[in-house]
Amino acid sequence: MKTGTSPKTLRIPNDTIADIEETAKAKKTSFSKEANRRLKGKDNTNYPMFMAKTQTIINLCWEGVNTGNKALIQKAQEEENKLWTRTMI
Repeated sequence: MKTGTSPKTLRIPNDTIADIEETAKAKKTSFSKEANRRLKGKDNTNYPMFMAKTQTIINLCWEGVNTGNKALIQKAQEEENKLWTRTMI
């Protein structure tokens, strides 16, 4: 067993176990690594909210640059700060 780990009993629905096993196999990793990744809530998927916010920021930047409107660029920065605050929590 790795240092800093502890075995725990945990009830997991069978369909979730099957999904974790399938994903782990597809990623060529272990069940434990995939389960731990999910428990930590880390995923490499771009969620729709994240994608929509990112597009809004890009649009504000383009419009601000093309029109010379510094307020739009500042608004884009504020939106970016909000997005980072939400993803860091």
